[in-house]
Amino acid sequence: MDRIINMIGVFSIVGSLIFVGLELRQSHTIALATQVQARVEQQLDRNRTWFEGQWELGYKVATTPYEELNDAEKWVVDQDMYWIQRMQENSFYQFSIGLLDEQQSQVTKEFIERAWQRCNVRHTYDFEALQPAYAEFLRSLDDPCV
Repeated sequence: MDRIINMIGVFSIVGSLIFVGLELRQSHTIALATQVQARVEQQLDRNRTWFEGQWELGYKVATTPYEELNDAEKWVVDQDMYWIQRMQENSFYQFSIGLLDEQQSQVTKEFIERAWQRCNVRHTYDFEALQPAYAEFLRSLDDPCV
């Protein structure tokens, strides 16, 4: 009987240690995602400061074909596209580590595909700077620009 009680005690301790280990792993994953999110937010805040208080410019670049914009306006569209790409890359990363559910992932993938189909700003994709898994995902999409 003592042996059974000792075995139950040992299994309880092992089970508790496994649970604590899983909790630590989950906390580590969340901490990594939070760190990535903070870096993305910092970069995005810096990249979008030029746009504050200029709604006319925002309206023009959103409603005018890219080819009809002047160089400064094209730069604005390109900067906006960089912002969109960073947001989408971050969402893709969060899904890959299990922080987004399938429904959220599907919405993100639809937005990624929509941005990918904008051939006039395809030059803004810097594959050398992208996360390898995200770059691979982009390359797997249908390419209407070829």
